[in-house]
Amino acid sequence: MSEPTTDHPARRPQGVLAVEDRPAPAAPADARDTARAMIGRLLARVAADATRAGDAERHCLRLAVEILHASSSHDCTTRLEDAARTWARDGLSIDVVNALHAAVQEVLNRIGQGDATTAHRHYDVVVAAATLVGDLLDTMSTTIIGACVRQFDRAEDDHEAALSALLEGQPVSEIVARYGVTIAERYRVLALATQPDRHCDGDDGKDIRAQRLRHALAERTGGATLSTLSATGGTVLLPAAEVAATGLEHLVAEIGRAAHLSIAATVVEASITDIADAAERAHELLDIVQRLELPCGLYGFDELALEYQLTRPGPALAHLRALLAPLDGHPELLATLRCHIAAGLNRRRTGKTLNLHPNTVDYRLRRIAELTGFHAHRYPDLWYLRSALVVHSVRPHRD
Repeated sequence: MSEPTTDHPARRPQGVLAVEDRPAPAAPADARDTARAMIGRLLARVAADATRAGDAERHCLRLAVEILHASSSHDCTTRLEDAARTWARDGLSIDVVNALHAAVQEVLNRIGQGDATTAHRHYDVVVAAATLVGDLLDTMSTTIIGACVRQFDRAEDDHEAALSALLEGQPVSEIVARYGVTIAERYRVLALATQPDRHCDGDDGKDIRAQRLRHALAERTGGATLSTLSATGGTVLLPAAEVAATGLEHLVAEIGRAAHLSIAATVVEASITDIADAAERAHELLDIVQRLELPCGLYGFDELALEYQLTRPGPALAHLRALLAPLDGHPELLATLRCHIAAGLNRRRTGKTLNLHPNTVDYRLRRIAELTGFHAHRYPDLWYLRSALVVHSVRPHRD
């Protein structure tokens, strides 16, 4: 029989497991050991190829080989955790996990190559390889993503702590040194109040709502944004240089849609030295929005200046509060007045909102005029009624 020429590779012996049509090296008889040897060799080959992946990805693959062959995975897992923290800090966690999965997929494809007879005879090896790869991916992915989540939580905690320190008036230099955050010269200070979007099905718990709100904000703002948020709202500091005033209304609406929440927000711009006062004012404005039951959306100081001033101490405050005193025993009349003003004095719209016939709305408005001496359809009277309503809605909760 003639010798094979160099133009044609030697025929592979039947029953020998192959990788890329080449006979695999001799391996222990145990299928699991055989699979482990092949996976390790193929992963090491990918890790050694500098053209295939970056340093972090290749480091991950080398650690995968170590974990695969380690008799005790404790030391290797510790090194993986250290590396995972570094990747999380550098923002490489997802890239590393993607590279790991791509390499493992390539390894499984190579092990699975061969003719039907080979696959049948080495079924145990293929099954063992799949089991080993599953265990390896579970260990490494869980460790890497876990480090990423913890890093995100730590960064979030640092941002919340830095914001609290700013509101307490602590020196900016100390805050930067302690928490490692970036502090801007000027901020747009947002006060937020949230509630579940009535158009969304389901009633998620408070933790889920808070998580969605934080995630929606993080996706749409830079790393210099500081916030402290819960399921019901909170405070956000947006660097003025990064977020234009004209884009704030759209930003708040986008965050609400992404988090499935209805958001009422107020904004006050201030320099870093006046942040505490600005945050207090923003929340005072938000309190007015909520007390007056204004629609969700973004409100600036210029839109609420009159309402804000009406709630400040002054000689006219007691007089305005007394205007609606006759309605204290008639909550349905107060509700009708508030709704009618919010509806633009449209009696049909008021009736629809309160589920009342328009004639009933007219009757209640006449009763308000009889009790207070002011008629909601006369402009001078309307100004007094609205001003008195602002004072009545806000001041009792502050006394």
